Order: sequence, then structure tokens, then C-alpha cells
Amino acid sequence: MNKPSGHDFHFDIEDRVNIKGWTINSKQSYLDDVEQKPREIDFVAIQHRESHNLRGNQVALVVECKYLEHDVKFWLRDNPKNHKAYFIDGYPTNELFLNGGRFHFFSPAKVASTLEENAKKNERKDKIYEAIMQASKALMYLRQSSQILYTKGLFYPIVVYKGPGKLTDQYNNKVKNVLYYHEYPWRDRKTQDVSTRALYVDIIHESDLESYLDDVFKKEMDDLMDHVFKNRMRENAVCKEKRNPAR
Repeated sequence: MNKPSGHDFHFDIEDRVNIKGWTINSKQSYLDDVEQKPREIDFVAIQHRESHNLRGNQVALVVECKYLEHDVKFWLRDNPKNHKAYFIDGYPTNELFLNGGRFHFFSPAKVASTLEENAKKNERKDKIYEAIMQASKALMYLRQSSQILYTKGLFYPIVVYKGPGKLTDQYNNKVKNVLYYHEYPWRDRKTQDVSTRALYVDIIHESDLESYLDDVFKKEMDDLMDHVFKNRMRENAVCKEKRNPAR
């Protein structure tokens, strides 16, 4: 059987995400902050939500697709459950994080933090690690752009894969989907200042894509909007009470 085209896989994933109600921005360019070279992320998918502010509300997926022909081993470690991870912007987070189950990043006890790939030297572009870094760097770069990811919202770097390659943990147990955590010294493209960003990256087998779209990303944005709406209602009630105190 012939190896499927990387473009075929990429566009198939785009179509499946689009069918679920996401706007697709294909082949988005970003500048690699280390090599200072332009690169492309496969696509960015966005859903906009009702907003009463100029910055809007959106949930965005920054997606790199990989056809995996080699095996990858992940080392799982305790989840730091880092509430400062780079994925949410524009909302007070103290109350949001009181519910530990609201965001899937903080639920698992273990996350992947290191990996080893049995890839050939000429397969660098097909490595999972390269995809993780592409999704992470593209997210941080595009968040500084005034074109796509400039609003308030939730922002998820994602790798979607398929192929004969298998994922395992350090004990050689097979795993299908992996939550990868890393801290990256990001160089700001405007100021050139370096600051460490913590990121969670979802590595998703293509067979579970629709489940993640509905049960994770869309649900978490729905929960966030519900939280924002309830807070607004409470604030309006307090303002009304101050204007018309009970006698």
C-alpha cells in the first residue's frame, strides 16, 4: 500500500474540523524565533462566540498534522498542573481554576515531558517533536499578530497523527493520545525579550479527533462562556442593588 500524501492527510483533517463548525485558516505563516526563518503551520481553526467587548471571544486550535511511520516513546511525569500555562487570555482566572475539572490540562495525574523517536536522520520533518514545537511556536507568534488570534479566548496547540507508528510510555505500554507539557524560552518578536512560557500540547490520534472537538475544546469554551455570563449577571445584580438599596 502506498504511503498517503501528507497533504491529503492534512486537508482531510481540515475538512473534518470544518464540518464540526470551525472556520479554517490553512497554511498560516509564522517566524521561528530561534532560526529567524519563516515557517508554516498546517492550519488554525477558530470558533467565535458572542461578545460584549471589542476584543471578542474565540476558541482557537493551532494544528500540525503528522503521518507517523516510526515509533515514539514518551516519559510520563507528575502533572505540574501549571495554572500559568499559555492557553487562556482575557479572563480573571482565580475563580476559573477553583474547578479543577474545567480544563482538561489539569485532570490527569501524569503528563509526557520527554520523548524518544526511532526516526531516520532524514525524517526530521516527520518527527512528533518537530510538530510539537511547530504548534507551540506558531501559537505564540500568531498571538502577537493583529490578524487571527488577537482576541480573548482559549488557544490550544495540537498535533494530529495517524500511520503505522506507535506511541508508548516509558514502560512500553501503548498509548493513543498524549498530553505533552513543556516550558519554552520564547523570544518576543517585537521586543526580542525572552520569557519562559509553559505549554500543554495535545497529541491526538485522528480517530479521536471529533471526540476532542466536541467533548474537550468546544465544551471548555462553552463552560468558560457560561462562567462569564453568570459573573456578568452577578455584577449587574450588585450594581442594581447599589442603585436601588432595599429599604
